[in-house]
Amino acid sequence: MHPDLPKLLDVQAKDRRLAELAERLEALESERALLDVAVDRIKNEIHSATRTATDFARRRDETAAKLDTQKSNQEKRRVRLEQERNPRLAAQLMADVELARSILAQEESEWMRLADDATTRGNAVTEIEARLAALHAEQSEARASFAERLAGLQAELDAAKAERELSASALDRTLRVRYDRLRSSRKTEILVPSTKSICTACYTAIPSSRIGRLEAEGLLLEGCEMCGAIIYLQESVV
Repeated sequence: MHPDLPKLLDVQAKDRRLAELAERLEALESERALLDVAVDRIKNEIHSATRTATDFARRRDETAAKLDTQKSNQEKRRVRLEQERNPRLAAQLMADVELARSILAQEESEWMRLADDATTRGNAVTEIEARLAALHAEQSEARASFAERLAGLQAELDAAKAERELSASALDRTLRVRYDRLRSSRKTEILVPSTKSICTACYTAIPSSRIGRLEAEGLLLEGCEMCGAIIYLQESVV
């Protein structure tokens, strides 16, 4: 039996364990992401509602400023009307005052509408913010559980990586480089057993010129000519 076969199988077993832990970690992160999606959805609602409320508040304030100016001008017209002694000019001023009064009434009505809308929009923001606070409270227990589970899983993963590194350090350097290169390019396992002189990864027949060495050493480091997997004899593993 090739002296590195047990070491390679041990490293591969640890890589299998790492892959399993990584999948569990990814699944847990995906679960937690669902909580974030719910939070982000409400945050987007708050952003949109706040923008709308700000726009209504701006229009309300602009209308209020416009009203103040119009009221000031109207007061000046009244003063001039009271002081005017020319009947023709007084009549014209009276017409101006009446027209301005009508315009002011319309502007005040518009301001009241905008003020009500701004209040409604502001209340909507407050309501959505309350929903967000309630969601945070609702998720707090789940997030605490996720944090605990993630910490435990990460600790397992770190320990498994350390064990894998220790096992891999026992390999011949050239062999380790080859194994790691194959590992980075293959989604399936690197070491695969042969069955009746066939690679069980891609079911390609092993050339007769290599079968003798495989039977003698229990390992073909050169790998399968078709898929590149390192082939070993199952019966050579005790």
